[in-house]
Amino acid sequence: MRQRCVAATGLVLLAACSAGSGRPDAARPDSSIVARAVTDSVAARDSAARDRGGACVSVPRDDWTPANVGAATFVVNRATRGMAARVRWALSPDSGAIIVVEDPAGVEAEAIPDGVLYASERTGRTWRMDSVWSASPSPDWKQVAVGRAVVLRGGEQQAIAASRWQGAARSLAAIAGPQPAITAESLRAHSYPVSGMAVVEGAAATFVADVTRDEREAPLRFVSLDGWRVRWSCDGHDVLIGVRPARVQDDQPAASERRAAVGGGETTSAPAADSIPWVRGPTLDISVPMARGARTLRARGRVISGSANRITVRDSTAAGWSSPRDIGAGVPLAVTRNGRFVLAIAPRSDAKQYESPDHAVVYRVP
Repeated sequence: MRQRCVAATGLVLLAACSAGSGRPDAARPDSSIVARAVTDSVAARDSAARDRGGACVSVPRDDWTPANVGAATFVVNRATRGMAARVRWALSPDSGAIIVVEDPAGVEAEAIPDGVLYASERTGRTWRMDSVWSASPSPDWKQVAVGRAVVLRGGEQQAIAASRWQGAARSLAAIAGPQPAITAESLRAHSYPVSGMAVVEGAAATFVADVTRDEREAPLRFVSLDGWRVRWSCDGHDVLIGVRPARVQDDQPAASERRAAVGGGETTSAPAADSIPWVRGPTLDISVPMARGARTLRARGRVISGSANRITVRDSTAAGWSSPRDIGAGVPLAVTRNGRFVLAIAPRSDAKQYESPDHAVVYRVP
């Protein structure tokens, strides 16, 4: 779903990392003043959180080496299509991880679930989920909360039989095992319209994935019903769950919000975490061609280049820069700290005539 984002004027500059530090290229003469202001702001927030019942958490500042990885390509959204789709992403504070959302919308901004992908250089692994209303990394970027969607359409009868919610309940229960709270009756009671043009009902359940473990499949935990929007408390203990949309459009905020503890039990009174600094990417639309000009992204010891719809990487060596290695097709948008994951817009081989010929992918680069 569409959320408030940071505008990306010059996508390459915002997404790229400097070769020297791996941090976004934002150095200015008064950077020390800015750094002190940010530090003071974070300290004040943390102090307020402790006073209100929970200490804020942040991304660990420990030193780490990126995992050895093999080449692979990961499609961000494999399930849902719309009239158009907006791509957005965010890098973790240390630029070692990236989260990407491909967010489609239907005719007249009809709500359509999104695809989300998370990738981390620390483990070299990715985690992804289709059909989500919303996704948000925890303040320390160790977990990802998602509002997993179910959508039922009325069809020619323009009605949804109560029995159809049984299949929706089974699909959600299959994600993290049977849950007493997930039943056909509870989903129906928590449902809401998601189209102004036809009978279409939506619902959701909030799950949290532990994305830091070096495991093939990230462990998933059921948190609560609902999940039109999800965000975190700054202590990482609770998820703030937007219950239902204010209106039926894809980009609508939640009409109300409640708090649930990720591990169950009592919630804290810690304030909400800072908003995720989403970067708005291109709109994928059959009527709006993707700009395919030359682009260059820099990471620690790597240069990622895009030209003529191909992406290449060069590595820094004792003898200078290596010869270019081909990564894959597309236009690069963002790169993680050491250049091990590259977000790109790439051509789709399965696109139908009325769909965008492009989609978002993440390349894992050895």
